[in-house]
Amino acid sequence: MTAKLPFRTALWWSALSGFLALAWEIVWTRVFNFASASRAPAFGYMLASYLLGLALGSLWSRHWQGGRGDRGRAWLGLAQALAIANLSAVLVAPLTALIASHFAWQWGYALVTLSGGLLGLVFPLLCHAAIAADHEAGSRLSLVYLANIIGSGCGSLLTGFGLMEWLSLPALSLLLLAGAWLWAESMAGFGLPGALRTAGALIALAALMPFQSLYERLQYKTEFNGTMRFAKIVESRHGVITVDTNKRVYGNGAYDGVIETKLEPGSWLVRPYVLSAVRDRIENVLMIGVASGAWTQIIANHPQVKHVTAVELSDGYLEVIKSYPEVAGLLTNPKVEIVIDDGRRWLRRHPDAKFDAIVMNTTHHWREFASALLSKEFLTLVKGHLTPDGIAYWNCTDSGRAIRTGMEVFPHTIMVMNHCMASNAPLKPDRERWERVLSQYQIEGKPVFDLTSEAGRSAMGGVLDFVSHEGVPVEGDKWKWTSRERMQATWGNEEIITDDNLGHEYR
Repeated sequence: MTAKLPFRTALWWSALSGFLALAWEIVWTRVFNFASASRAPAFGYMLASYLLGLALGSLWSRHWQGGRGDRGRAWLGLAQALAIANLSAVLVAPLTALIASHFAWQWGYALVTLSGGLLGLVFPLLCHAAIAADHEAGSRLSLVYLANIIGSGCGSLLTGFGLMEWLSLPALSLLLLAGAWLWAESMAGFGLPGALRTAGALIALAALMPFQSLYERLQYKTEFNGTMRFAKIVESRHGVITVDTNKRVYGNGAYDGVIETKLEPGSWLVRPYVLSAVRDRIENVLMIGVASGAWTQIIANHPQVKHVTAVELSDGYLEVIKSYPEVAGLLTNPKVEIVIDDGRRWLRRHPDAKFDAIVMNTTHHWREFASALLSKEFLTLVKGHLTPDGIAYWNCTDSGRAIRTGMEVFPHTIMVMNHCMASNAPLKPDRERWERVLSQYQIEGKPVFDLTSEAGRSAMGGVLDFVSHEGVPVEGDKWKWTSRERMQATWGNEEIITDDNLGHEYR
């Protein structure tokens, strides 16, 4: 058999095929990462579905390879396969969103397999059209495969680190479809069948409707009622940040916090304010994770705090912060230094930095990479950056293992609702100390409590009563703090989290 396609052209086409295959994989990774609220296994399931589809497509391609006649017919068949495959690829995201809002989003993996099967047709057909069955077949196949790998690497890098920083997921999907369609048309000498062109236009238009509510459907799932819309969506290479109409902030589909600084009796916001109940002096603070900015705003306005270093991985949160007056002052507060970096990496790069408090309103313990902020190794790193009586303070999100790990690293610990507070020096909330600080506390020049009014004095008294609420938090009654002794009795037998066992990520 003689080759039907010039070999140099085949190399370029192979690279383009790899580029598109990996670009779509990056798109689908975001979809399933968001739908799962960043559960670690989601990527593995998506990748397995995709690889299964590619394998099935490669097997199916054998039925397309024989008896195709002249070169033009072979190229036309390849162009049609390319167009159909990319039409199926653009539908994975919106159809998964539709499925999520009516059934279970996990059925979207079947769409990945189907689309992967169609994409899996392209590379074998290309090789069949470009490589003659002669003594050079092996070496030519290796070069075509190398070109495909180079294109795949470029596709993942450019899409993941470039296009996702500049484009929304719907815009990126339609851009990839447009590029693939233009390639298919040029491959067919702009002679794709009219029926295929019509079908492609209709499918692209049909995809626009669920794309308009893509993230709402993926996040609210079966609770989506058709009218729900986020107040703000910020997309970047780090992920997707959504803010609902009640100012609740979500990162990649998981709750991150609320844009609120008001302290009231029974409020969960007692947690950032309670630092001053256990220490007389808190001047230099490190915040790992800024998210909605509420906690950083509260701590930066602490009357004793002189400097806050706030390390945040995603600069998309700064876009959210500047949009809401409650926290926008962070961006101009001279006491606040915001650094875009990974918290663990920043600590390693600044081995001599010491802090009176290191605060992490850590994400849910079951999300991917959560162990990086909950492990024994990381907490030991944090411990080395504290002053002698400094405080480490992080969200355990009700994980007994995260609590037990903190007790393993630090000699003194207490729980504040679902947060572990740890130190090398004893810890105990003091009502009088806390009252002195709260009476001076102001957020953006406005007192936290209006002590000139009876209502304000009563509210502060109700908050101060938290000191007397010692016990183990339970569902429906979590407004408590827990002593080290009760922590030991309740969680002392839990397995610790390490970098090696990855905590809850795959369990």
